[in-house]
Amino acid sequence: MSAELIEAIRTDWAWVAINPEAVGAISPFGHLIVRDTEGAFWYLDPELRTLERIADNEAGLFAHMNDPEVREIWEAHALVERAHAAIGAPGPGRCYSLSIAALLAGNYAVDDFWHPPVTELIGVMGSVERQLRDQGVAEGGAVRLTVKD
Repeated sequence: MSAELIEAIRTDWAWVAINPEAVGAISPFGHLIVRDTEGAFWYLDPELRTLERIADNEAGLFAHMNDPEVREIWEAHALVERAHAAIGAPGPGRCYSLSIAALLAGNYAVDDFWHPPVTELIGVMGSVERQLRDQGVAEGGAVRLTVKD
């Protein structure tokens, strides 16, 4: 999964101008810690569709990830418990998530949980955010989601 995941970041998050080298960690909800080719660390949040540089080195990464608020978001214990109760544990290469439509709407209903492949979730959400930016959709703006095979 690692090479495919790096390629999804490189391709679908290219608008962020990151040159990913490795994924250091994956949270239960598919958030990633990504190391770039310069040794800096980035936090990819598929729910918020953000990829932000968080540290220039490992010491900075450890300091960032040890912040209680960051750890709470990363571990998401209450949300993991709700998702696990609703749909069980994700299999290998998968994570908990909300449906794409629910992610866009910010709806955290139990019926919207699923186990997407991490690589697919990362790729789709990067592509969605790029398209929203390209179309100039403001935060909270209305969108129409069309799924094509």
